[in-house]
Amino acid sequence: MNGVEPTSEVAIVIVGGGTAGWLTAAFLQNQLPHTLNRPVAISVIEAEDIPTVGVGEATIPSIRQTLAACGIEEHVFLKNCNATFKQGIEFINWRDDPKIAGGSSYFHPFGDQVMVAGKDATWQWLQLPEEQRTAYAEQFSVQSEISKSGRAPKGFADKPYDGALAYAYHLDAGMLAQFLKDLCKQRGVRHVVQKVVEVERNEKGIAAVHLDNEKRIPADIFVDCTGFAARLINSDKSNRFNSLSDVLFVDRAVVTRVENESLRDVLGYTKSTAQSAGWIWDIALQDRRGIGHVYSSRYIDDDAARAELAAYVGRPTETLETRRLDMRIGYHDQQWRGNTVAIGLSSGFLEPLESTGIYLIEMANWAMLEFIPRYLAGAQVQGHYNRVLHNHYDNIADFLKLHYCLSNRRDTAFWRDNCDPKTISRSLLANLDAWKAAVPSIYDFDRTTQCFSATNYKFVLYGMGWNGGGEPISGPADYATGMMAELSQRRSKLRDFVLRDTVPTVAYFEALQKL
Repeated sequence: MNGVEPTSEVAIVIVGGGTAGWLTAAFLQNQLPHTLNRPVAISVIEAEDIPTVGVGEATIPSIRQTLAACGIEEHVFLKNCNATFKQGIEFINWRDDPKIAGGSSYFHPFGDQVMVAGKDATWQWLQLPEEQRTAYAEQFSVQSEISKSGRAPKGFADKPYDGALAYAYHLDAGMLAQFLKDLCKQRGVRHVVQKVVEVERNEKGIAAVHLDNEKRIPADIFVDCTGFAARLINSDKSNRFNSLSDVLFVDRAVVTRVENESLRDVLGYTKSTAQSAGWIWDIALQDRRGIGHVYSSRYIDDDAARAELAAYVGRPTETLETRRLDMRIGYHDQQWRGNTVAIGLSSGFLEPLESTGIYLIEMANWAMLEFIPRYLAGAQVQGHYNRVLHNHYDNIADFLKLHYCLSNRRDTAFWRDNCDPKTISRSLLANLDAWKAAVPSIYDFDRTTQCFSATNYKFVLYGMGWNGGGEPISGPADYATGMMAELSQRRSKLRDFVLRDTVPTVAYFEALQKL
């Protein structure tokens, strides 16, 4: 047994703040006492009480369920975090070299694809001559049309976290951390502004942390939110780090911001524009755009990366205010070790191409909510929890690599190497081989703990021009045409429904500002 009495207060110490630390505190403080049916005392230890310098950050739809589980009202969140709606990602110049083919783009929307009587019509879409196909996202979703026309995914009077379409948010990461910190302190989370100088170990893992004011802080469970330093989960330097730098090459970002002239500048989707050795994100908040160039230092130096960012923004390089971020791509083997759980950058990091940074924090929290009661009852849950988190990381890594390895670009070594089969995982290679003669299926993704499924893969595969699907199916020659006509009819009805139940983005945020 772990020695925690069934009715005693459970002490949880989170070392490190930021989005990871304070989101974890808000989630566990609001959920765990009900799950355990006993009191929980949560402390967050930060070295310095300095606000995080926020960049524009994007999320995926799971964030709505997580914020609701934290007991946060949606409009309060939107106002306090400079947040806007996100309905998907537009990928620009990923498919072809723009110097040869001109500009190209495709859209990865949120939500399910439009079906015909419960059937996936992707097979039939592939049977049409290429010149007769509507772009996949335009054919199988209304989300790119809705978001590009400037409409929000919901009406202002809709229930919190509910709407006509699936959606996530663009937000200011620094403002989110401060908002969550203030909320947690109001709700009784203890905030300790001190530096951890020593980690005291025992047979369970960590017995206590010692602070620079000579205080000793014990706990039943420790949560490591110390960033890439991983000061708790890897304090003895024996926790293996599974590097993915040979698969995902980017390891740095240079970021800036551009002020909005009005709410009409707010886009309801993220823009991702491919560059010579990486890509640029463009995220619209209520008052500004957060823009960052993610790149590989093996293929381009910092000055050249900054110059590409300046060219994108349309400003002279010497006048552009930027800061650089370093990334370590991969994840620790032991996500839960003894009585210590890593969350955020101490757990691992994968490039932000599909906005999975906060998602991984969320998934760790939802998993902890299930596993902590078992752990406190004496079960050895670490191995099970670690497998769950490994699945999340591996699923995301394969999906990110998909965006690169399908590209027709060969204009730089970065793109040529990304298409080299030696840099593609065996699991992704096996799926790509299967999809030469088939459409991605739910049976290719048989784990429940995963971020990206067959639907996500189809939007990227066919957006990138993947022409798999096998030989034409047997049946009447007009079968595919008939299916596509019915699909278009269903899509049109969905579009009418969404237009009826949504409002322009400008109108939504003008109403929000009046609250």
